[in-house]
Amino acid sequence: MRNFFQYIFSKSSVFLFYTGLSLAIFLTASFFYLAINYPTLIYNLETSEFDFFKSLTLLGKFYMISGIFPNFLFLILIFRFIKFIISIFLELLIGFFEILGSILGLVFSNENFNKLEKTFASKKPKIEKKVKKTAKTLNLNKSEKNVFWMAPIAALGIGILPMPIGYYMLSRLIVSGCALYFAQKFYKKKTNTKLWIFGFFVVLYNPIAPIYLYEKAIWVIINIPTIYYFYINRRFA
Repeated sequence: MRNFFQYIFSKSSVFLFYTGLSLAIFLTASFFYLAINYPTLIYNLETSEFDFFKSLTLLGKFYMISGIFPNFLFLILIFRFIKFIISIFLELLIGFFEILGSILGLVFSNENFNKLEKTFASKKPKIEKKVKKTAKTLNLNKSEKNVFWMAPIAALGIGILPMPIGYYMLSRLIVSGCALYFAQKFYKKKTNTKLWIFGFFVVLYNPIAPIYLYEKAIWVIINIPTIYYFYINRRFA
């Protein structure tokens, strides 16, 4: 089991994304195919049990818990994304305190204020180097950054199908996290319109204080332009 987890965690983000997406599509499609065409393979029609889980056959129970496999892969991607954001934040924070320490040293030593400007100039390349080094360490190359626009599109697309409530909470986390990634991209580019749109997506899909619209049809209508907007901005990932 330990070797299995080591193998999974050693794979690239692109591999995990496509594997999780393929599993989710295959499991969902095969479940509905069997439920419609061969219901006896999924449900025990002769049982008098009111409990839904007990009325399932062994294969049906497998399908009920099989969603954990693609969700596990998506959680690894989410973990990597959070780790990436936290690492960059910490590097910037360390750089800030280095500059602050240099400023205080100049102030209390009464040295020439021209050295203050030189300090800023000398520290900036170091901070940029640390940020680039962090991104390189996390192996977030261009192809892997594609996950930030592919993951929300896949999550919203699968969400159109009837899925358990746990999946929609996971999709909220994926969409809001990726929207936050794009928001900070457009914040740096000072593109206010796109910044506000992705900021709206962060709030709309956030899993911490979820917004409930109560009608799935309304969510489908909203999800379609959301998918489109992630797609047309994919080159900024």
